[in-house]
Amino acid sequence: MELRQLERFLAVAEKGTIVAAARSLGMTQQALSASLAGLEQTLDLRLFDRGPGGKTRLTPYGSALVTHARSQLAADRRAREELRSLREAASGVVTIGIGETFAGDIVAAAVTRLHAARPALRVNLIEGYSESLLARLYDGEFDFVAAAVGGLGLAPGYAAEAIYSANDVVACRAEHPLMRVGDLTLEDLAPYTWVVPYSRPSDVAVITETFVAADLEPPRRFIGSDAFRIGMKLMAANDFLLMTSPALVTSMLATEAYGVCVLPIDRPTVRRNASLIASDERPMTPAATALLDAIREAAAAYADTGRARTIRSRNAERDSR
Repeated sequence: MELRQLERFLAVAEKGTIVAAARSLGMTQQALSASLAGLEQTLDLRLFDRGPGGKTRLTPYGSALVTHARSQLAADRRAREELRSLREAASGVVTIGIGETFAGDIVAAAVTRLHAARPALRVNLIEGYSESLLARLYDGEFDFVAAAVGGLGLAPGYAAEAIYSANDVVACRAEHPLMRVGDLTLEDLAPYTWVVPYSRPSDVAVITETFVAADLEPPRRFIGSDAFRIGMKLMAANDFLLMTSPALVTSMLATEAYGVCVLPIDRPTVRRNASLIASDERPMTPAATALLDAIREAAAAYADTGRARTIRSRNAERDSR
């Protein structure tokens, strides 16, 4: 299979019609149809079911090829970027995924420092939850991921370097009735709706199991959202609760823009390791290595500030043993 064929195949899969895909690729419908036919002939498989009006629907074989095609094209892009970066380490592109557990202050400080030293280097930062970020890392989209590993198992060929660990906190808006309750207990939390990550169903299980273990009726109302801004707006406008990383809700954006506060209660919670995750088989570009080192340095500096009370650095844990 040629990369050009895979690129055209993906365009049709994403656009849903030959006409729309041809327009996005800047080629004629006839040429695109011929390219698809050639790919199907090479594979000896039908990838699309054609419908009226030029509409297309992926066959099971086509659906299976989508993931492979994206991975191949991402690998091709990365190979080109690595070659450009090797030619001149001060330029090129580095793309990383950032999970909600990893303190934004750390990444911002690292990028600021790196940009001052290498202004020609393009840095792409993509936020999300660990589960979705790891899948995109495996597809070759990211140089590395700064996120929590927790109970997630990494795919073969990938390794995690723990930077610090943190317990999730329970957050709500400043006007929440629970903010006026003294000696807060788990039972006080029972009547309220919880906002949980859509891509992390395990959080619902943790919350439920915490209440059951305390012989309490577990919460029944949950709203799933992977959209940070919408989630924060929901928190600011309603008496909802959120179990999340302290890095997410103690940021200036969360506290000043949305008025989110941390409740004085230590349950439910999950201990998460904020880590740098990368392939230990694929060489890292000089640009990516520079950003990785900058994040390590920024994390060490952050752990020495008052803002780092909610986290423990690896050095602090090692010294306490």
